Amino acid sequence: MNSPDPKARELRHKKQQLRKRQQEIQLSELAAEIDRSVPAYITRKYDEQPNSQTNSKLQQWRRKIAATTQFAGIIIAVVITVCIASWLATALIVAGIALIAYQTLFEED
Repeated sequence: MNSPDPKARELRHKKQQLRKRQQEIQLSELAAEIDRSVPAYITRKYDEQPNSQTNSKLQQWRRKIAATTQFAGIIIAVVITVCIASWLATALIVAGIALIAYQTLFEED
């Protein structure tokens, strides 16, 4: 691939630079076309929304309340699950003790 001829090497190098410039130009044209085709309201940033200060505060409170409600719901679900598990464990222990008592007291071998 590497030819000893310096002119051929220079020509190859210039072709590569030309291809690279053409690709950059095509990419910039595509980016400009995309920017023109997408409406401005879709590309607007979250911080750029035209909200008033009170509306923004209301949204912050709404998010905080939603997060607190989710957290409280998870805590309540965990507490209920632990209570049910403790009831089941107690019932299992009582049943086990009753079975051992029955086998030792009433069964005849």
